Amino acid sequence: MKNFMRKITISLVLLMSAFVLAGCGSSNKTEGNNSSNGDYSKLRVALISDTIGTEQFILQAYNAVGAAAEKYGFEWTSIECTDTAAWEENTRAASNEGYDLIIGIGWQAADPFSEAADEFENTKYAVIDTTASNDKVTSIGFKEAEGSYVLGAMIAKAFPNESLYGYISSFQTQATYKYRYGFEEGVKSLNPNAKFMYNFTNSYSDTSLAYEYAVQQKAAGANFIFGGVSASGNSGIYQAALELEKKGTPIYTTGLSIDQTTEDNKYIIGGLIKDTAVCVNTIIDEFLSGELQGGAQLLGIKEGAFGVVGITTETMNYKNTEILTDEVIEAGKAAAEDIKSGKVTIVVPEESKN
Repeated sequence: MKNFMRKITISLVLLMSAFVLAGCGSSNKTEGNNSSNGDYSKLRVALISDTIGTEQFILQAYNAVGAAAEKYGFEWTSIECTDTAAWEENTRAASNEGYDLIIGIGWQAADPFSEAADEFENTKYAVIDTTASNDKVTSIGFKEAEGSYVLGAMIAKAFPNESLYGYISSFQTQATYKYRYGFEEGVKSLNPNAKFMYNFTNSYSDTSLAYEYAVQQKAAGANFIFGGVSASGNSGIYQAALELEKKGTPIYTTGLSIDQTTEDNKYIIGGLIKDTAVCVNTIIDEFLSGELQGGAQLLGIKEGAFGVVGITTETMNYKNTEILTDEVIEAGKAAAEDIKSGKVTIVVPEESKN
């Protein structure tokens, strides 16, 4: 009888253990895809960025996280950084506070997120517009060459008789070469004999040097100058455009990352757009479905993450119809469709600086 009771006791213990393990397995699965029943109220998401202010590049992401939180019901916070040290401190603080997903905007996020990902294994990390060295971090980048190609096709259509096209950039790196290469290929798709002039400010904010280079490129014969310094640094080119107008020698230019067209300066005729909202939505959707993987992925024209003002967007702040004619818009849309369909594929080689 004792042996019989002992067998019953052991069986009950084993049965209870099975239930406990099954319960743990269910719990882990819920944490893995963050909700098996659609209840995300216990999830916590943090967005870390530079000071937001009116910076549209960050505001797009900020608004996207807020909209997703309202849609899905998770808790979220926005943490702003004033310098590199703040990035490290805020990343560690958010990690220690147990946020389930931490998203960083910009290159400053790469290093602190890479370090934290090894230490805080229950937290998912994602960065936008940079690439983290740690494959545990999801890195969302852009196919800059695609949008630049579309813009180049537009500019070639708008200025078909030009022999020289200008370009002012921040630094001469492989990252900026993607813009230059795509733009050059786009222009050459309609104007195969085109030549290009490049200058680099070696700064994201040196508006004075951007101004000087714009004046020099105009003197060299460029009537169009690609504004590739930064959304703020381009203002030096914009100032040059207004002052050259007064001298009767106007130039035309473009914006970067956001729609910088404005009625106050009709010489800004378009530009490129990085839509960080699309990146945020991709990250959150994959996270909530348990499909967020580490490593790098690139989003471009097809995904709506990297586009061209007035082509991949339905509206623009200001449209200079004297330059952006129906034919120019059609040329841009045709180039975008060629990329979406796979008819045109932009493979950016390593830049040769010889």
